[in-house]
Amino acid sequence: MDKKRQVRHRFDDSDREQMNKKKKVRSGEMQTQPRRKVKKTNISSKSTSQNRRRHPEDETERRVQRKTVEGQHSKGKRRRKRRRRRRHVFARLIQIVLILALIGVLYFVISNFSEANKLNKKGLEAYNSTEYEVANEYFSKAIEKDGTNYEYYLNKGMALSELKLYADAMISFDQALETAKTESEKQLVYRAKGISLLYQGSYDESLEAFDTALNGKESRYSDTEIDILYYKAEMLDKAGRYVDSVLVYTQIVDEKESADAYMLRGMEYVKVGDYPSAESDLRTAIKKDKKNYDIYLSLYQALTSQKKHEDAKVVLEEALKLGGSKGEALVNQGKIHMKLGNFDMADEKLKKALDKGEVRANLALAELEMAKSVPDYTTATNYFEAYLAEITNDAEAYNKYGLCLMEMKKYEKAEEIFTKGVALNDRLMDRSISKNQVSAAEHAGHWANALEYIEIYLQKYSDDAAAIKEKEFIQTRIR
Repeated sequence: MDKKRQVRHRFDDSDREQMNKKKKVRSGEMQTQPRRKVKKTNISSKSTSQNRRRHPEDETERRVQRKTVEGQHSKGKRRRKRRRRRRHVFARLIQIVLILALIGVLYFVISNFSEANKLNKKGLEAYNSTEYEVANEYFSKAIEKDGTNYEYYLNKGMALSELKLYADAMISFDQALETAKTESEKQLVYRAKGISLLYQGSYDESLEAFDTALNGKESRYSDTEIDILYYKAEMLDKAGRYVDSVLVYTQIVDEKESADAYMLRGMEYVKVGDYPSAESDLRTAIKKDKKNYDIYLSLYQALTSQKKHEDAKVVLEEALKLGGSKGEALVNQGKIHMKLGNFDMADEKLKKALDKGEVRANLALAELEMAKSVPDYTTATNYFEAYLAEITNDAEAYNKYGLCLMEMKKYEKAEEIFTKGVALNDRLMDRSISKNQVSAAEHAGHWANALEYIEIYLQKYSDDAAAIKEKEFIQTRIR
């Protein structure tokens, strides 16, 4: 018994020890291993399923609530979609309206631009055909279509200048300056303004306009600036500032050695009295352009002024070799024959030129009739009238016509013609034609007019001692 109990006791003790070890191991394993979420999930799902089974009314209510929430959510989404769709449609409508408005504006602008451009072109065609009133109308209509284009105002100003509506022309040029956007556009406006002032005889203002257009440049001129220099030199010539004119032509020659530049500078040297320089320039011009009658005739004048008559005759004979059957060439041939004393040949050439519609032939024929050994002044006056009906700005022609009338003792008519010539403000002719105006008025017995004319003359030429004495004589006749 005792042995059995002891054995069992030991067994029990060992069993207990084994069991304790197992427990320790189990407890250690449980401590080291992470909790399993699956079991929790299974437990929760089980509990949920149990709860569902246990509470069917609550599940139904939850379903109803979920459906209600989902329905409200879907309704909100639909409302938001409808609002977005309406906003999108409204935005699209605004875009379409703006696009249509822009298209309308562009169409209006483009159609007006196109129409204004066509009107401007028609105006230029009329201007080039010397139909200045028609040109002015077209330019005005172009401005009505598009009042932002400086060119239309500029062209209108030039047409108004040709119509001698100078005040209106200046207004048009000022409008052109307001609408001009670039410096090159403003340069063209000042050029046109200078030319108009040159026509008016406003030489100081014309010079200012040309200088503004040139903007202080002294070299490397563009073609437009070379053109402005030519007009500036012409203006200085008409103002009687021949030395200054020579200097401007020198600027042109230095930049562009053309036949025209040498010819014009040579002609200016003649007026200065520097005949050797004139001859040199004119011979250079002939080398560059051997088919220009004007150069030969200018050289003839320079040589004659130096009393080189034989050389002058050779130059004229060389010029005749140029030939030509056009009206302008025939006029030049007629003039050369006249200078050489070949009056019959001169008459033949000039009448052929007249048949070809060359207006200048009238003036040459008038001079020919006066140059004959037995002058025919009546025929000459007819030619003068025909010429001045077409060319109204030739002061020299008015002076020659007035002298012709003086020879015919038609003093009142001569006074009228001289007065028209004086009004042109041609500085080259002004001194001589103004004195002839005074003489015609005296011969006509218009002493009050003669006094008025000579007072104006003395304001400009106060150094003329003979004119001062003439004024005293006129005053005695009025008393």
